[in-house]
Amino acid sequence: MFGIALKSLRSKWRDYIVLFVGLIISAAIFYMFSAMATNKAFLEANAVVSQITVIFVIGEVLLGMITFVYLNFANGFLLRIRQSEYGLMSMLGATKKQIGSLLLRETLSIGVIATIIGILIGFGLTALSSHYLMNLLGVQLHHWQSFSIKSIVTTLVFFIVLFTLNGLYNRRRLRKQDTLTLLLANKQVNQPKEHKLLDPLFGLIGLMLLIASFVLMPKIAKIGLSGFIVILVLNVWGTYWFVSRTLKMVTSWVRGSKYSLRGLRAFINGQLSFRLPDYQRILSSIAVMFALALGAMSVGQGYYLMLPSQAEKGDPLTAAYVTNKVSTDNLKGIAWNQSYHYVVKGQTIYFNAEEFNEQKLPAKVWSKDGSSWRTKWLTGNQLRDEPESDLTLTSVANQILNTRFGAKVVVTENASDMQAHGTTTHTVRMVKVTDMMANEQALAHNMKLQEKITGIKPEFATGSYAEYKQLKGIFGGIEFMGNFLGIGFLAMLAATLMFKTLSGVADDKKRYRVLAMIGTSEKKITKTIATDLGILFVIPMIIGILDVVFGLQMFAPLMAGTSNAYLGFGPSLIGIGGLYIIYYGLTVWMYRRLIKK
Repeated sequence: MFGIALKSLRSKWRDYIVLFVGLIISAAIFYMFSAMATNKAFLEANAVVSQITVIFVIGEVLLGMITFVYLNFANGFLLRIRQSEYGLMSMLGATKKQIGSLLLRETLSIGVIATIIGILIGFGLTALSSHYLMNLLGVQLHHWQSFSIKSIVTTLVFFIVLFTLNGLYNRRRLRKQDTLTLLLANKQVNQPKEHKLLDPLFGLIGLMLLIASFVLMPKIAKIGLSGFIVILVLNVWGTYWFVSRTLKMVTSWVRGSKYSLRGLRAFINGQLSFRLPDYQRILSSIAVMFALALGAMSVGQGYYLMLPSQAEKGDPLTAAYVTNKVSTDNLKGIAWNQSYHYVVKGQTIYFNAEEFNEQKLPAKVWSKDGSSWRTKWLTGNQLRDEPESDLTLTSVANQILNTRFGAKVVVTENASDMQAHGTTTHTVRMVKVTDMMANEQALAHNMKLQEKITGIKPEFATGSYAEYKQLKGIFGGIEFMGNFLGIGFLAMLAATLMFKTLSGVADDKKRYRVLAMIGTSEKKITKTIATDLGILFVIPMIIGILDVVFGLQMFAPLMAGTSNAYLGFGPSLIGIGGLYIIYYGLTVWMYRRLIKK
């Protein structure tokens, strides 16, 4: 049976190629995430990256879930177009057990081959992604490895288990069908049924559910987790009924209108009416997956793009330097620059109140209700009256001690009191620039120089630039994951729709031949095919875009405003939309080629 399975795969390679490509992409990205998350030396040598390990693990889980759904769809379509072949085997004496074994071996063969090729591509993808990740995180990565035995084993085991479960499920479905049903599978036509009362009713309900989910999305902060579940249910069911019933209403209206009388509009509308009952589940699923792909990229890029402004709002200082060998002369647009003296005794840092009386400190203090913080210019007397009330001096003290927490600050009355606690007086220079990103290179140079001279680690530094570096490490990883997950999601969902469309070429070929027989030109037929398939691709794309347009408002509270929530939407839409259009163009080309045969 294994030899038959391989011969079957070779004879049906055109049917399997789309599934094959999607699985290769999935395996390559899965391997890349695994190689990053399991590289112990790499994580230990890069403190910033070690904080985002969980992001790569989450990426693997999400990719595995979407791969399982994709595989279930794609193998279901393959099973359908090959049912008559299995029926012929059954008629010639093959048992259901043998046919089921053949199906399982075919599924496993595809899975193993695709996974191995995906891992090989994953080596190159992992190597290339290091440069991309370095730019996002703004750090030099050490101990980066493209080849990982542990990741190879993890990827192979995961995908083999995935294909085995899917193969067993399809084998069970096959065994439930009798020989006659299998033989006539490709000759049966599912004529769409119309319900004059139920179709309009569910069509309106579907439209209302979808609109209701859009209306509730911006109010997620008020309605909480339970509201999110309600939104999810409304959106999924609304999408399904919109595709299955609302669009059915539209096609019925077009069929009875004067609009359909021009050109081949009646033919295109008939094609859509005929396909909707068969495509309703896949179009609904693809709409949701398109929204996930676009949403993942939009949120990741949005968080990343808003980091500079968030960091600058989050700290009244741009940087603090505890050595005179670090100069601020290389900084442009300095808004404030001041030096203060201090002494160190154990875990306590002592400052002089008189210096703060002369030059106030831009301190970060909590609001009265403790819910937020604000910047307030404080004198030395104010700092003495309310010990450790500000967060600025505490952060500077932690930087001086090269630690994240634990430093204590004491503001003494004068220089004599300060010096009574230590024999050596040190200087810290605090600086604030008007545009942090315009000074990014200079600030990075100063941070590295300070680390080299004093040994102070960047993760323990204070100021908006240090905060920006920390946030960049975390959200750079989120953007990295979001971009690759978006690509993986889109590749599989577009391949699924492509696979579904091409699997129906046999039935469509007869209709297009009729058009050719009545005198329709080749150019007109090609245009009709492009329009016909374009509608199928546009439906889930529009629904997915609307989901993201309204859904991004749910992230507004986490991204300091609605405007920030949409920062990554434009670039993500261009990327996702461009890749989706490529799949559409490829589908039209393959479809037209098969129609001509």
